[in-house]
Amino acid sequence: MVPALELRAVHAPFGHGPGLRDVSLHVGGGERVAVVGPSGVGKTTLLRAVAGLAPLDDGQVLVGGHDVTTFPAERRGVVYLHQAPVLFPHLSVGGNVAFPLHVRGGRGDAVRHRVREALAAVRLDGLEGRSVHTLSGGQRHRAALARAIAARPAALLLDEPLSALDPALRADVGAAIAAAQAEYGPAMLLVSHDLDDVGALADRVAVLLDGGIAQTATPDILFARPATLGVARFLGIYQELRGEVRRDRAITCPLGTFDPGERLRDTPAGTVVTVAFRAECVRVFTSARGAGVPGNGARASVVGTRHRPRGSTLVLRLDDGAAATLTEAAIAGEGTDHVPGDEVIVTLDGCGAMVYTG
Repeated sequence: MVPALELRAVHAPFGHGPGLRDVSLHVGGGERVAVVGPSGVGKTTLLRAVAGLAPLDDGQVLVGGHDVTTFPAERRGVVYLHQAPVLFPHLSVGGNVAFPLHVRGGRGDAVRHRVREALAAVRLDGLEGRSVHTLSGGQRHRAALARAIAARPAALLLDEPLSALDPALRADVGAAIAAAQAEYGPAMLLVSHDLDDVGALADRVAVLLDGGIAQTATPDILFARPATLGVARFLGIYQELRGEVRRDRAITCPLGTFDPGERLRDTPAGTVVTVAFRAECVRVFTSARGAGVPGNGARASVVGTRHRPRGSTLVLRLDDGAAATLTEAAIAGEGTDHVPGDEVIVTLDGCGAMVYTG
């Protein structure tokens, strides 16, 4: 099946560096693909290049299988939505939504029907006659989205669609984006810096690092198995420790020893590796309870507790023989009883740890 939107080896200049290089990506009809990456990496530049609002040095942009690389923005069959919604202040909500249809020569009942459909898709039913000055922030975002889908482009490009909204409005506009896509199934390519938004909105995620795509995967695979250490560091949900491959191919690190399975089968003993892990991969045992304490653990002391909206973690100080290392462990069960100064034994669940060489 021909992708609704495809980028082939795109090179796009921006800033003073080499810009984007060899970026290839496809988005199917009805699919939502998110582009994420650090600030300044070129995410918005990529969207603007697809929309025809920024230049390309090389490569192709295809919409519905047709090469539109040399087409002006208005002939590409895509709509670009900036993160700050722009509505015409002199037009009503319905007038704003109808605008692209009028530009194409649409008139009468057909336009009114399309406007009602678009407003219903974003849950703004009955607001056709309202002045845009009376809309809330979330309603303005949804009105701009309704105007985009009324035009029925093959692809919608959304630049940070939820970034300027408070938590309640984020959920509201996020639901509207999903509902709008269900209206007629365009391809959606969106940029975001918020991984929670990405996890909720995207079918697939492309990580943009150092001018190119480092990994493309579904959100569950991306968050669980980052392909490179660079991707793991960008995600910000992994901690790192230095480790070493033993002769039996086990990994030893300040959190103890674990079996990495087949991942390092051909890696020579003595190879220095980076072990990346989430807080929930660290198991904490009270050292005084001898019988239940594993023999391959490491000693640590509790520094304190960090409380976050999605859960609390223990902050631990490890003595790795060279320097004190701070790490975090998800609180579960007996962990809630620990106070600063407690001595504990910690182990690392190797199944949840990522090991990178080089």
